[in-house]
Amino acid sequence: MVSDMVTSAGDMAFVSHANPEDNDFSLWLTLQLAKRGYRVWCDLTRLLGGEDFWSDIESAIREGTSKFLYVLSQDSNHKPGPLQELNVALSVAKQRELRDFVIPLRIDSLPYQDINIQLSRLNAIDFSAGWASGLSRLIEKLEHDCVRKDPRFSPSSIASWWSRSGNPGQSVLQSPEEYVSNWFAIESLPDVVYLHSLPPFVRFDDLKVLPFPFRKVGNLLVCFANPGDVNQYLGNGVRVLSTWEENPMAFLAGVAEEVVIGAEEAHRVLVHLLKRGWWQLSRSAGMYEHRVRQSSDFYLPLGKIRKNRVAVPPIAGGSRMRSLVGYRSVGRDEGEERRRYWHFAVSARVEFQPFPMYQLIPHIVFSTDGRNILSDSSSAHRYRRSQGKNWWNPHWRDRTLGLVWWLATQSSHFLVPLGPSASAKVSSLPVSFRSPVSYEEPGRT
Repeated sequence: MVSDMVTSAGDMAFVSHANPEDNDFSLWLTLQLAKRGYRVWCDLTRLLGGEDFWSDIESAIREGTSKFLYVLSQDSNHKPGPLQELNVALSVAKQRELRDFVIPLRIDSLPYQDINIQLSRLNAIDFSAGWASGLSRLIEKLEHDCVRKDPRFSPSSIASWWSRSGNPGQSVLQSPEEYVSNWFAIESLPDVVYLHSLPPFVRFDDLKVLPFPFRKVGNLLVCFANPGDVNQYLGNGVRVLSTWEENPMAFLAGVAEEVVIGAEEAHRVLVHLLKRGWWQLSRSAGMYEHRVRQSSDFYLPLGKIRKNRVAVPPIAGGSRMRSLVGYRSVGRDEGEERRRYWHFAVSARVEFQPFPMYQLIPHIVFSTDGRNILSDSSSAHRYRRSQGKNWWNPHWRDRTLGLVWWLATQSSHFLVPLGPSASAKVSSLPVSFRSPVSYEEPGRT
């Protein structure tokens, strides 16, 4: 479909961004567009080359730009430099009556209600959920609006520019490097998962007395507890009518002898059982639960462990300590210091490919008393941005590994309770991967 809208003052895509805060995204975006044939201007690449910084920017926007791509973030939303460029672009769009000349690209969790008033009426392309998906939508927009391409911009020209630019702090090194994941392998599952047939009058609420993970599928109770254990807790004359036994991995394939449960449902059932087992382990260790939609974050309250710190296991150094609870002073109330506590928390996902595992997702949650998490999501978001802005991969990794190491009492594995006499054996050390090459990070000498 060819658009007849007037959108162009030139033939160049201009990338405006906060420098240096949004440099990584802006460089990536510029190179992605350039290798697809779009003529791009960005101060990080100087693909136009040789011009004076400010006067060049204004003339580039006024005379050569077809699309003004505004990298919208917490920083660019208020930083004077990019806002000046935005003012020029908006004046060009108004004077020449250009539609969709300015395209905001939202790259972080900046709330929509906080977006600068100059951009609030423009449709932003969302990159915050993933750069690749955002790029796909942007390319669709550029193609729809018939933005011209330049044959001088291609993968080979970008490779040549990269070679000329040197980028001495961003090099691939011919030396191997070990990478630590957030995957914790389930080394063994119980031998049997039980499918108990129940009387038709048994309701889900009747099963809440069961102290172990279970899932009701129609008239079946699926769990890792044998019939005697189930009958012990049901009471009131309710008894299991019959039971089928299946190997968990065979059950996952959707085959259960005389009872047929499809593979998709079987997957949901086993994920549910293993996730509930993780929750029971976390609670029994004294961790608190913070419900988030259909999942749960688990965190330690203030004072649960000595100095609120855990040791980092050998795979990540072994000699460091990391805090799992801390605070920030936020003022005084009647002469007493007021504190806002942060708590490191994890939620667990269950995966079976490429092998059974728990995948632990780290978070930060906040309280004012060291125990009860704040329910105001907008405030929590601001606190999270502030607290986590200087946390890089080692901070998140070490705390995740340290928390699991503490749960395992510094043993090589821990047991997740699944039934009165059934458990999953899980490695307390994460899966690691060895890359044949490594990367020299910017600024590293």
